[in-house]
Amino acid sequence: MRLLALSLAGLTGMWLSCAVHAADAPPAKALSLAELTALALHNNPQTTIAWSAVTQSEAAERIARAGWWPTLTASYSGQRSRSVASSGDAAPIQTRYGPSISLSYLLFDFGARGGGIDQAAAQRLAAQYNLNQTLQDLALTVESNYYTVIGSRALVDANQQALAEAQANLDAARTRHTAGLATIADVYQAESAAAAAQLTLQRSQGQLRIADGALAAAAGYRPDTSLRLADWNPQADAIELPTRSLDELMTRARDARPELLAAQAGEQAAADAVRAARGSALPSLSVNASAGRTRIADRGSSDPFSVGATLSVPLFQGFALQSAIRGARAALDSAHASTESLRLEVEQEVWVAWQNLQTAYGNVDASRAQLASAQRAADAIRARYRNGLSNILEVLSTEAALAQARVVNVQSYLDWYLALATLAHDAGGLPAATDGVAP
Repeated sequence: MRLLALSLAGLTGMWLSCAVHAADAPPAKALSLAELTALALHNNPQTTIAWSAVTQSEAAERIARAGWWPTLTASYSGQRSRSVASSGDAAPIQTRYGPSISLSYLLFDFGARGGGIDQAAAQRLAAQYNLNQTLQDLALTVESNYYTVIGSRALVDANQQALAEAQANLDAARTRHTAGLATIADVYQAESAAAAAQLTLQRSQGQLRIADGALAAAAGYRPDTSLRLADWNPQADAIELPTRSLDELMTRARDARPELLAAQAGEQAAADAVRAARGSALPSLSVNASAGRTRIADRGSSDPFSVGATLSVPLFQGFALQSAIRGARAALDSAHASTESLRLEVEQEVWVAWQNLQTAYGNVDASRAQLASAQRAADAIRARYRNGLSNILEVLSTEAALAQARVVNVQSYLDWYLALATLAHDAGGLPAATDGVAP
C-alpha cells in the first residue's frame, strides 16, 4: 500500500466530483488508505463547511463586480388623487398611471469601487486556499487514524502472541512442578506473568476500539461503524528518506502550504480595503437618467425624462472616513504580522516533522535488530528451561523483553509512516518518487 500524497488540485477535484449528502453505508470491501480518504472527503461535514465558504466568497465577488455596471430600474405606477386648488376649491379627481425606467452609473471614482472588487477577489482566493487546507488537514487526519488503527491491530496481535507464550510458560511450569522439577514459586511467577500479559492485551484491545471509532468519525461515519481495512505489511527495504533537503522542503512549504497562501491572500485583501477606504474619501462622478410615460385618464399622456451628472465631494462626515482609513491600515498591519507569524510556524512544523522522520528512519532498523536478538534469546532460554538448565525467572525476563521488542518494532513502523505523512502535509507535498514507500 502506498502512502497517500494528494496534490491541492487532486484534493479539490475529488471533492468537487462528489455531491453533498448524508454519508452512505460504508463499503463492505476492504478499504485502502486512498479509498478511506475519498470517503472522508465525500462524507465529512468539514468539507461542506469549507466549500460553502468558497461559494459565499464567489457570490460576494460577483456582487462587488456589479459595481462596474450601470443600475437599471423599471417600474410601473398608478395613482388616483384629488388636490385642492389655491383658491380653496377642490380639483377634479385624476387617475395617473404609466411605466418608467431609470439608470444610474458611476463613471469615475478614486479606487473605492476597484478596491472593493479586488478585496472580494482576494477573499475568494483565500477561501479557496482554506478549502484546500481543509482537505489536506482531513487527509492527514485520516492517514493518522488509519495508521493508528493498523498499529493498534498489530499491537493486539503481538500481545496475543505474548499471552500465548506466557500461557505456554505457565503450562510448562505446572508440568515441571508436578514432576518435581520446579517449585510452586515458579508456577506463581508464571501465573503472574500470564495475568500481566492478559492485562496488556485487554488494554491494547481497548485502545484499538478507540482508534477504530476515531477513523470511522474522520471518514464521516458514527464511531461504532465497522470499517474493513486492507492488509498492511510494512517492509523495511521499502522505507526511504525523501530526496529533497530540509531547505528545499521549507521553501516548498512557503510556496505550497494553502493556509499560508490563504494568509497572503488575506493580506492582499486588507491592502485592497485600504485602497477602497481611501477612494471613499475622494470625489466620485456618476450619471443618472430616467424616462417614462404618464397617462392621465380622460386628458392624454406625457413623456417626461431627465438626464444629469453628479459630482460628489465628501467634505465632512464627522471624521468617519479618516477613521475608516486608519482602521484599514491597522488591519493591513495585523494581516502582515499574521502572515509572518504563520510563516514561522510553518517552517517550525517542517523542521519538527523532518527531525521526527530522521528519528523514525533510524528506529526502524534498530527495532528490527532488537526484535531479532530478543527472539533468539527467548528461543535459547526456552530450550535451556526445557532441559532444566535455566529457571523460570530467566524465561519470564526474556519473554518480557521479546514482547517489548515486538511492540517497539510495530511502533517504529507506525512512527515512520505517521512522520512521513506529517512531513508531506507540513511541506505541502513530497516528490512522487518517495510516495510509494509501502508495498
